[in-house]
Amino acid sequence: MQKIAGITAVVVLMLAIVSSGCVCAAPFDETVSQAMQTLDVSKGDPGLLVLTDAPYVKVDGECALPWLAKAQEKTGCTVGRGNLLFFQRTQDHPFRLMLFRKKDGDAVILSRMENRWITDTLNIGPSAISRPAFWEKIDRYQAGRDLFSLAAMANAWAKGAPYDFLKSAELHNHICPGLTSGYLMAHYIIDHFPLEQGERYIVVACPVWCKEDAFQVVMDCTAGKKGLIVKPLSDDQKKQIVIANPAGMILVWDAEKKTGRGAALSFNFDPLRALSSKDTPKAAMVLAAVDHLDHPDRFVSMAAEFQLDEELYEAITQAGGNPWEATGLVKK
Repeated sequence: MQKIAGITAVVVLMLAIVSSGCVCAAPFDETVSQAMQTLDVSKGDPGLLVLTDAPYVKVDGECALPWLAKAQEKTGCTVGRGNLLFFQRTQDHPFRLMLFRKKDGDAVILSRMENRWITDTLNIGPSAISRPAFWEKIDRYQAGRDLFSLAAMANAWAKGAPYDFLKSAELHNHICPGLTSGYLMAHYIIDHFPLEQGERYIVVACPVWCKEDAFQVVMDCTAGKKGLIVKPLSDDQKKQIVIANPAGMILVWDAEKKTGRGAALSFNFDPLRALSSKDTPKAAMVLAAVDHLDHPDRFVSMAAEFQLDEELYEAITQAGGNPWEATGLVKK
């Protein structure tokens, strides 16, 4: 009996180590194969997702894309199949690659640390990440704070989130209510302000929050192409705006004719928050919004509309100008 009890204790200890970070000396492709065996999935399984920061980081000082190629070969996950996703990180951030099983949320996360592979094996399905206790213990995993990005994106994918929403999350490197608001605003704009010949969109981000990254992906409105004008406001300036829930402006501009139209937009977070209970962790809360991403009018509204000439366009977009003052939407 003592011998059996001793063996049991060793097994329990080994399982604890595996769940919180197992050091693996095997080559990367073998490590990926082991992860697939752990999840009981085979190459080309449509219920398998690979989520990684490989396009952005380096492994041992070199581009991580060769490691990504090995993972694609082993798993069969590709961009074309919609089951290979990325999350942006700085170049010196650790390389991470997660294999996620859709049917139950089981996952294996591979991290490159000090010339070796460390494996986290855990469940990050909706029920797991809905428990506040889960997030109190994430530091025991090598993936650590990246678990927020990995869990929210993987579960949104499993729930059938639109691909452009997932691509927005790639740029933003996670999903949050702020990014979700930008996605809803982008589609509201596309629905309500269709472009005519010669026109283009300019999004005026004022005030500024996470929403701006969705405009860049969904609408191709980037700062570098002058399609996204970013103007932070002070708290006092925000208080002076006369419309409720100000979220920025959309300008539809014809550069050749020097004319256009614009609108001030509001975003109401209350119905978004109401989709889940107050104590729901953020990574689980954002999943409640996935079922409502095709109904932007429930959250976004046009608070004011105005015609644009060259003088007003420049007053709104150029440095030093407050777009809310330029359009007369502040307290007098």
